[in-house]
Amino acid sequence: MVKPSAFVIYVLPIILSVSLGTAVMAETLSSPDRELNFAQFGGDGHTSSSKSEISLIGFNNQIAQNSNIEFSIELLNPDFNCGDLYITIYDASSSEKQVLTQSGFLKQCFIQNNNTLPVDENYSELITKSGTYEIYVEIFNEKYTDSMSMTETIRVE
Repeated sequence: MVKPSAFVIYVLPIILSVSLGTAVMAETLSSPDRELNFAQFGGDGHTSSSKSEISLIGFNNQIAQNSNIEFSIELLNPDFNCGDLYITIYDASSSEKQVLTQSGFLKQCFIQNNNTLPVDENYSELITKSGTYEIYVEIFNEKYTDSMSMTETIRVE
């Protein structure tokens, strides 16, 4: 037979935590201005725009070894005002892509800079090894609810 102290120590806390959790969840979901977003960086709450809204200015898809990849990014989507820019370069020469470098430019305001990013500079990265590389550019809005991305391939000889 179960002792009353075992009930108080083991069973009662479980019953109370489940009922309290249910009450909190019901209150949260009944509030019209609250929203649960379990997949903040993917899923239904995150949309992605097409490559045609981003263009690379000054980008050359073939460069010599030991030279810099240099370009600026132009946004053609007036819906984006400020947000974060990420540029990742992958080494695509091997069977499994490896990240060569990744850069982040936070709190970039596109409209104020005539839609050219990164603000007040050109992106530049030195490539010392010949091969094929992929450049992945991704731009998020301030709340990370929308993004635009594009991929370009570059050959280093």
